[in-house]
Amino acid sequence: MESINIFILENTSWLIMLNFKLDPEVEVNYGEGQVTVKGPKGILVKKMDGIRLHVENGKVYLWAITEPHLENAYLSLLQQLVIGVTKGYKQKLKLVGVGYRASLLENKLILKLGYSHEVKYAIPHDITITPSKNKGVLLLIQGVELDRVQQVAVEIRRFREPDAYKGKGIHYYGEILRLKKGKREGK
Repeated sequence: MESINIFILENTSWLIMLNFKLDPEVEVNYGEGQVTVKGPKGILVKKMDGIRLHVENGKVYLWAITEPHLENAYLSLLQQLVIGVTKGYKQKLKLVGVGYRASLLENKLILKLGYSHEVKYAIPHDITITPSKNKGVLLLIQGVELDRVQQVAVEIRRFREPDAYKGKGIHYYGEILRLKKGKREGK
């Protein structure tokens, strides 16, 4: 993003000019209160009311008409859409525990998490999950929509949240846990 300029128009409207350069392969359209972003990884459609959007020469110009305090939200949402259709989003999960493993079977994720049974998770059609080849202890979740990728990561993590004493469970990759001391360590 190059710059943001804000102007007051007629005491009620705000104009936000975003000199937001687009890749040549990205197409942005606005109509009927919806923004449509097309790119190499797919198409995303989001509802955005109270704005005017104009694309010219690879630059996006955004006008917040009704609610000027939402301009940063509109900007963030538009950036998320553009990044999603060009690069996509990733989230890594790490399975920590003896015998904890993940594998794929057709369109289901099979998790061994120390229970007496395997946990099966149906993978949504817009998400790709790849377990690592090294014993399946790392999961890579990919998709074009940031919210969906994070939502799937949270759903999988809920199957076995990290234990407060040993740290066993499903962690976000790079997450640092504060473990509690046991009875014997406290004395």
